[in-house]
Amino acid sequence: MSGAPPIGAFPQTPVPRRGAPPPRGPSNSNGSAKKNTSTLPVAPQQGASSAARSAPVIPLHILDAPTQRLYAFGFYVALLAWKFYDWGQLVEENTESFWLFLKWIAIDLAFLFGLPELRIPWLELSQPFVIVAFFFHALFDWALMFNIGFPWQTWILGFIKVFYDRELAISEQHVKMSSILHNSSLIMGRQIINILPEGSAVLNPELHPFCLGSDRRTAPIPIFFNATIPVEVELIRTDLETNVQESIKLTRVQIRDIERKAKRETPDGVQTVVQFDYPAKKPGAYQLGRVLDEYKLEVQRKNPQTFVVPCPKAWVGPASSPGRCVGDLSDLSLQVEGTPPLKIKYSRMINGKDHSFHFQSLQPDGFSSPLSTVRSTSLMGLDDEDIWWARSHRVPVGLNESMHASGEWQYSVDEVVDGFGNTVKYESPIEDPEAKPKAKHLVQNFVVKERPRVRLEGCDLRNPLKVAKGDTKELPVRYKIAGQTPDVTAHTLNWHFSPIDTLTESGDHGDVVSTGSYNAKNAKDRPKISAPGLYTLKSVSASGCEGEIQEPSSCLLLNPLEPRVTLRSEEIPDTCAGNSIGLRVDMDLIGTPPFLVRYDVISNGQRRSERVNIPGLRYQMDLIPRIAGHHKYIFTHIGDDIYRGQKLTGNEYVLEQDVKPAAAAFIQHSTGKMSSCLADEVTADILLLGDAPFTLEWEIIHDGKRRQHKVTDIEENSYQIKTAPLTQGGEYTLGLTSVQDKRGCRNFLQDELKISVRRQSPRAAFGQVEGKRKMLAVEGSTVKLPLRLTGEGPWKIFYTNVEEGPAENLRVLERTVRNDNGFLDIKGRGTYQITDVWDKQCHGVVDQKASKFEVDWFPRPEMSVSLTHGVSQVDSGFVVEDVCEGDVSGFEVALKGTPPYTVEYEIRHHPLQGSGSLSKRKFDASLGKESIQADTSKAGLYTYKFTALEDNLYSSDRHFKPLVVKQKVNRKPSACFAKPGQTFKYCKSEQENEDGIPVTLTGVPPFSLEVEIKHQSAAVPEIYRTPPINTHTYEIRIPRHQLRLGTQQIRIRDVKDGSGCHSLPISSSLSSSTTPSTSTVQVQLFEAPTIYPLETRTDYCVGERISYTLSGTPPFEVWYTFDGASRRAKSPTTSFRRVAEAPGEFTITSVSDKASECRAPVHNTKTIHPMPAVRISKGKVVRVDIHEGGEVEILFEFWGTPPFEFTYTRSTNARKGQRSVVLETRHEVSHEHSKVVRAGLEGTYEVVAIKDKYWMGKEEEHLP
Repeated sequence: MSGAPPIGAFPQTPVPRRGAPPPRGPSNSNGSAKKNTSTLPVAPQQGASSAARSAPVIPLHILDAPTQRLYAFGFYVALLAWKFYDWGQLVEENTESFWLFLKWIAIDLAFLFGLPELRIPWLELSQPFVIVAFFFHALFDWALMFNIGFPWQTWILGFIKVFYDRELAISEQHVKMSSILHNSSLIMGRQIINILPEGSAVLNPELHPFCLGSDRRTAPIPIFFNATIPVEVELIRTDLETNVQESIKLTRVQIRDIERKAKRETPDGVQTVVQFDYPAKKPGAYQLGRVLDEYKLEVQRKNPQTFVVPCPKAWVGPASSPGRCVGDLSDLSLQVEGTPPLKIKYSRMINGKDHSFHFQSLQPDGFSSPLSTVRSTSLMGLDDEDIWWARSHRVPVGLNESMHASGEWQYSVDEVVDGFGNTVKYESPIEDPEAKPKAKHLVQNFVVKERPRVRLEGCDLRNPLKVAKGDTKELPVRYKIAGQTPDVTAHTLNWHFSPIDTLTESGDHGDVVSTGSYNAKNAKDRPKISAPGLYTLKSVSASGCEGEIQEPSSCLLLNPLEPRVTLRSEEIPDTCAGNSIGLRVDMDLIGTPPFLVRYDVISNGQRRSERVNIPGLRYQMDLIPRIAGHHKYIFTHIGDDIYRGQKLTGNEYVLEQDVKPAAAAFIQHSTGKMSSCLADEVTADILLLGDAPFTLEWEIIHDGKRRQHKVTDIEENSYQIKTAPLTQGGEYTLGLTSVQDKRGCRNFLQDELKISVRRQSPRAAFGQVEGKRKMLAVEGSTVKLPLRLTGEGPWKIFYTNVEEGPAENLRVLERTVRNDNGFLDIKGRGTYQITDVWDKQCHGVVDQKASKFEVDWFPRPEMSVSLTHGVSQVDSGFVVEDVCEGDVSGFEVALKGTPPYTVEYEIRHHPLQGSGSLSKRKFDASLGKESIQADTSKAGLYTYKFTALEDNLYSSDRHFKPLVVKQKVNRKPSACFAKPGQTFKYCKSEQENEDGIPVTLTGVPPFSLEVEIKHQSAAVPEIYRTPPINTHTYEIRIPRHQLRLGTQQIRIRDVKDGSGCHSLPISSSLSSSTTPSTSTVQVQLFEAPTIYPLETRTDYCVGERISYTLSGTPPFEVWYTFDGASRRAKSPTTSFRRVAEAPGEFTITSVSDKASECRAPVHNTKTIHPMPAVRISKGKVVRVDIHEGGEVEILFEFWGTPPFEFTYTRSTNARKGQRSVVLETRHEVSHEHSKVVRAGLEGTYEVVAIKDKYWMGKEEEHLP
């Protein structure tokens, strides 16, 4: 019985446990069961197959039954929500939909009959139940989709609006109606009036600044009590660092002091103002919190904040060192701490002279403080909740100025002021002799030293230092230091050095640079240098100060060459008979002048030493011995300005004196024989030996005849004999007979020269070809002109082409010919003339009768186009008149030259579309004319370019100028519909911007088009001919009188273009695959749709709905403008409604429907006005405290269209733990956009409703 289900309960869902083993027989029970229970055979299960068929489609171990039921229920709820959404759309549009009814019938049918097939436990519905449920669902769908009214319809719509409250607005966006209608910005602001008691208390009314510092332990903040004696005073201190507020109450002793002071200062019981100074010990912002008078009533008080801040302070930051050099930066910082913006005053004393400076508006980067923009009398407004700007900040002030003077420098802080005006002064002994010296942290002293200066003296790149190899020399450094400080001359020098062989071409340091330094003890202590090269001073320092390097700073040290001398000597002859009197010695020296040369003289075995001083690099010295005989001179030593006593060795430094021979003369010729041309003059060079002047005698012998010649007073040792022109050929002999010098001794001579003179001059002339000196040749070939030459080869021929230009500017060419019957090779035509000739030795003559030869070319073949009918010549070639595609055309070419001819040409076809093609052709012609058949098979531009012409003599080369012939083949015009087979819909009345039937035309404009119009109800088609068409695209607009309501077929019959070409008939131009639908279009003529407003009014407000009804075939397209912007909307039904979400002009301009697609022009304008809005007290929550009997002006500002009607209330001021209660409600009217209402009663005033000319606003819940 325990296993049976309880009465009235559902049977439990069979859910197998996951992971449990399959059920076993009784054999799986424990041991005791085995003993007490007998085993029974297992009966066969006949219903196993049916149980398997009834199992759920989704196995329960994947998704258990309760979850499957939950998913099925959720899916049903989702379908129901979708159904209600479609119904809500129908209700909003106030329409009905048969198609939605069929859709939901199908969805409900699929769901209800498909759910039992899933075999979900407890949802295995029977067939009758499903049929009945489907019937009720169909009935429900019919009621919803056909908008059958029910009492609960409003409740359902309201429930749906809670979750979805969006409608389509004019901007074509879905907007939420509640956000438009219940806009919190329409009613803004609140005025709160508090009535204060008569007495008053003020904290620090004059807003004196206070600070706390090392010598200021407390800050006395004055509190003034007017006509009241407080019994409780509460101060609120806001910590500057943490912004945490602290409540401070005056002690009883302090209250008694106030009371005693009030009674003491109150004569005759009349209460006056009493001042009490509260000693503030902590920094912060102080305010009066609560003041109670003797009647336990709050006293009226003003609550400006009084700031007690840490006193400002400043100090001098630590310096790196107390020593500075002139020109160094002070590199000092002043540290200022206090409430920004800060101001500091510091002084700078230089050698006892004081200078003061100010820094203002010191504050951290990015910091902004109200103290920078308000005056001290305006601090009452600084009641921000966050007073972070009043905190103390540390601001460093960098003093990085150049220390231009040497001596004692002192920086000291004199005064510091914070943003509130708290001032701290640091008195100095100069201002107050009795004052103590300033603390060390307020003063910084420096000692500024002068910088040294160095330069080089007596050495620069133009005047280098010179020293002998291995010796040293001081670097000429001049050291100076000026100023008032002591002259400390110990210093350190640093320089760069580059060896002499590493310097650049410009004399600067090269790649090898070394650094040298020297520690000098005084100004006269200089470094010594020896290596040759460039020395450049780089730095100097003294007493820790880097000095200045002045110019010149570079010095070049050279090791000059050791001195050397080269000797040249000659004898000095005497006037007597050939005796020499001494030697003349020329000296060429190398080294550094001046030089000192030492030499020994040995005369007749006796030696003596001599010396000579030489100022330059060249010197001549005469060595004239005192006695006759043989003399020997030995040069031993040489010295210059750098080197001393360099020894000279070698034979070149030993000179001896010899005796000169008697006078003589010689012919200077290597062989003694020479040849000469006829009529030439012969010259011979003679060498004379002895003492000038000379007298020379010679003779010329020819054909046994002698001719004597004599010349006297020859002063030179050489002489040139020049003969008269030798006009007779043969052998001549020139012989020297005698010579006599200054001493008068006449010497006999035997030297002679043999001269062979030609008997005839060379000659040149042109030979003949075929008995004449004229020939024709192929252009460009080399022509050999025959020459006839006499003389000794080779010959130099000078010739020119007399036809190249004017005679005075002719270019003369030279050619060498080695054969007396040679040829002159030329490559140009013209008349060639021999101008001059030379053979191996002699100048020749030209035979004037045979000096010219004429060369000309065979004429090249020529080709031209015959200017027959239809062919014209232009700058670029020839043009053949245009033809139509497929017509017969051609042209003739004329040929000149030596037949037969071979002509090559190419035909380039440029089609109207696509890429061009090129074909090459060739033909042979034996006559002077040839016809060319033009290619007109395809439309386009044909260019015939004749590229090569050959005849019997010439082959085509680069000299041939291509001949170009162009012809345009016009395509037969064609016309086709851009959208064949399409149906065009038009309205019966013509509309603006109406699209025509687009046609694409090919050919040459203008076109003439013929269109056939065939109506379904007409037996005979109508013909429409278009006006001239000047473009390749055209829109056919058929007049309305040729169209009828309904459908008609449009077909193109014929087209003609501007070139006169006609198209083929349509029946023949269409291919076999073309159907009538592709060569025709349909035109349907409809009546235009209309739109009507449901309301006659033209003024609407934001948030209202503008509704229209449409006539025609849905769906519709509505064009409208709103605030200048054009929009297009679609309406699937005959109703059109939009929510006015913003003010502006809403104008419907046109409408079209699906059937006709006619865009009927409409002009229906609605003016949308903004929703009225009101602001009280500038839209803010304003609290005003007044005394009893006072009044406050409450400003109401309106937006919208007057007149305005508004309702406002006065309620109790909200207090902690109490709700505000409305005390009174008032209704006012304003014809302006603002209104002022005076109020003197305590309470909270706020607007609850607003209405203007076009809109009545609803009451708004206005939150504070």
